[in-house]
Amino acid sequence: MVIRRRSFRSRWRLGTMAVLASASPAPGPRALPPIVSSIAPRVLSLVVVLAAWELYGRANAIFLSYPSAIAAAFVARLVPDIIPAFGHTGEAFALGFAMLLPLGIAIGMAMGRSRTIDTILGPYVNAFYVTPRVTLIPLLVLWLGIAFQMQVAIVVLAGIFPVIVTVYAGARIVDRDLVEVGQTFVASRAQIFRTIILPGTIPYIFTGARLGLARALGGVISAEMTVSITGVGRLLISKAQFLKMDELFAPLIVLGLASIALTSTLLWMQRRLTPWATGLRSR
Repeated sequence: MVIRRRSFRSRWRLGTMAVLASASPAPGPRALPPIVSSIAPRVLSLVVVLAAWELYGRANAIFLSYPSAIAAAFVARLVPDIIPAFGHTGEAFALGFAMLLPLGIAIGMAMGRSRTIDTILGPYVNAFYVTPRVTLIPLLVLWLGIAFQMQVAIVVLAGIFPVIVTVYAGARIVDRDLVEVGQTFVASRAQIFRTIILPGTIPYIFTGARLGLARALGGVISAEMTVSITGVGRLLISKAQFLKMDELFAPLIVLGLASIALTSTLLWMQRRLTPWATGLRSR
C-alpha cells in the first residue's frame, strides 16, 4: 500500500507540473534593439510626411513643390547656384561666429564675476539683447556698405548677446561653497577660475553658443535677403520672385540640414566636455 501511494503521489506531481507547463504563456517576440526602436518611428514618420507632401504638392505645384521635383532641382542647381551661395554665406558666418564666441564668453564671464563691470555694461547688453537685429541693417549699410564686412558685422551683432547673457547667468550661479573651499586651500584666483568657475560655466557656454549660432545664422540670411547681391538669402529671394518653388525649397532644405548638423556638433562637444551635466545623455 505504501508503494502504491508513493507512486500515485509521484504521478500526481508529474501531472500537475505538466498542466502548469502547458498553461504557462508562450514566450513573446523579442524586443527590438534600442537604436532600432528609437530610429524606426522617425523614419516611418519621415516616409509618411514625404509621401503626403508628394501627393499634395503635385496638385499644388505652383505654390508648393514636391520632393521629387526638389531633388531634381537640387541636382540641377547644385553647382551653379547652391554651392556658390552657401560658400559666400558660410564664409561670412564662420568669420563672424569665430569673432563673437570668444568675445561673448569673455564679456559674459567678466559681467558675471564682477559687479562693477555688470553695473557698467548690463544696461547696454540688455538693451541690445531685446533689439531686433534686422533694425540694425540700415545703419550697418550706411557705415559699411553692402560688402562682405556688413555681413560679418550682422553675424557678430546678432549672435553675441545670447552668448553674453547665457554665460553671465552661468558665471553668477557657480556654487559659492566650492569657491570658499578653494580659498580655504589658499588657491589663487587663477586656480579657482580654472578649476571651479570655468568647469561650472562650460554647459552655459555651449548653450549660449547654440543660441548665438541660431541668431547669427538668421541675422546673416536676413541681411542677404534685404541688401546683399549674393549669398543664400539673395538666392531665396530671387527664386521666390519667379515662383521657382522647387529651386526655392532646395537651398531651404540644405540650410535646415546645415543648421541641424552645426547644432548637433555643439551638443556632441558638450557631452564630451561636460559628462556631469544632466539632461544631455537622453537627447
